[in-house]
This record gives sequence, C-alpha cells and structure tokens, in this order.
Amino acid sequence: MKIVVAEEAGFCFGVKRALKLINEYLRKGNQIQTFGPLIHNIPVLNDLSARGVRSVSSVEEIAKGKTLCIRTHGIHRDIEKTLRRKGIDTLDATCPLVKKEQKIIARLQAQKEKILIVGDKNHPEIIAAQSYAKRVAIVNSLAEAEALPTRKELCVVAQTTLNTEFFQAVIAILLAKTEKLTIFNTICQATKDRQQAVRKLAPKVDAIIVVGSKISSNTKKLFHIAREKNKNTFQIETCADLRQRAILAKIAKFKSIGITAGASTSPQELDRVKNFLQKL
Repeated sequence: MKIVVAEEAGFCFGVKRALKLINEYLRKGNQIQTFGPLIHNIPVLNDLSARGVRSVSSVEEIAKGKTLCIRTHGIHRDIEKTLRRKGIDTLDATCPLVKKEQKIIARLQAQKEKILIVGDKNHPEIIAAQSYAKRVAIVNSLAEAEALPTRKELCVVAQTTLNTEFFQAVIAILLAKTEKLTIFNTICQATKDRQQAVRKLAPKVDAIIVVGSKISSNTKKLFHIAREKNKNTFQIETCADLRQRAILAKIAKFKSIGITAGASTSPQELDRVKNFLQKL
C-alpha cells in the first residue's frame, strides 16, 4: 500500500501559538483555565485536562486565583469586557488572524457600513466575530446568499476556515445583488494551503483519510473538498479509529491512500496514522 501525506496538513500557526503560550505558562507553575475548548482536538484537550487545565463556559465558573486562557476562536466582546471589569487575569490565545477579522468588523461598524459574514453562525469564531458589530448578516449557503435583498453597498468578511471555492461562489452571487461590494478575504493562508493540497492529492490516490475532530470547521471543509474529488474519503479523529473492523475492511482493499489533517491535528497523530497504514 502506497501512503501519501498532503503537502500541507496538521497544526496551523494559530494552534501552534496557542499551545506554546499555554505550555510556557504551565511550565512556570501557573494555574490556568480555558474559556471553552482551547482547540478542536480531543487528545490535546485530554492532555491539558490531565495537567489540571479545566475548560469553563461562563464567567461564573472561573475559579479565583486562576488565569483564564482565551481560546483560539476568540470570545464574545461582552464577555471580554466583563473579564476586564472584574479584573480577571487573562492569557489571550486568540489566533491573530481571527483578531484581524474582529478588528475589520469593528472598523466597519464604526464606519456604519453594512456587514455580511460568510460562515457558520453557530461556530465559536463567528459568535465572537459578530459581537463586534451591532447589526450583521450571516450566510452559510448559496441559498441564503441568494435570499439576501439587493443592496447599494455591502462589506463581506469570511470565516477564517471557510472553503475558498464556496466563498468565491457566494461572492459571485453578491456581485449581482450589490452596486458596491467590498470584499475582505479573511480566510487564513493555512486553510487555503491545506484545501489546495487535498484538491491536488485526492484524484491521485484510491482513497483519502482526513484526520481531525468532527466538530472542527476546517477539518469538515477538508473532508467535503476531498470527497468532491474522491468518493473514497473517510474522516477519523485519531489513529485508534482505524482499528475498527468496519473501517479496516474498507481501506484494506486500496493500493494507495492519501492523508490530510485539520489545523488542530498534531504532527504526532498524523505520524501515527501514517505508520499504522504503512504496516497494513
């Protein structure tokens, strides 16, 4: 069996930065909590939990004397203001590219522009991002874009993990609905690189395995992109999933398998999957 790893896969800059920040903090003996899961990676979160890092979902849960780490996706602006007002010590691990997206939205709000975010309204990044504007529309499908009213002017911002081809399709719809369309392509470069790499790899192998959390936005995008190019596409969270008899029966017949991984998937997990497949 031939195993090929996508040219770009696994941890992105924002995830590496967040883990470096929290690990350095822990090495100094500090106690820390995270506001929501730091990243979408169960093995990494389990490791942090074993080291005493607890995740909280509300200000009321924050323990006294502990530093609060802001997750890579950012937090709602009102929560951030509450933390400052209460004097809670924080470690901001928000991805710099997510911060950039938030600043763009805040600036557009100050200029009283009409704002549209293309992304998942239930994703923590977008929940945080939309809090930087009083009125903002959100679409996550071509049908929703088609249903928007015609506008004279509109500013568009993208979720950082958005499918680039989907964003282009939405823009094409908006161009026909808007006299003046200002586009902020805030999809991060790591996302673009990983998506392009799997588009290139998927048609060249018999099957594709996507490694990453089922709740990870960028991992789900990689899965859908790979499946468009190769119907034999599978998503797993960890190498342990490959030991399931049903999955083994499906992948054992292939002569070549490509591997890609979401931006929250560690290089160690990627190597475990690669080594397991090479031994088949």
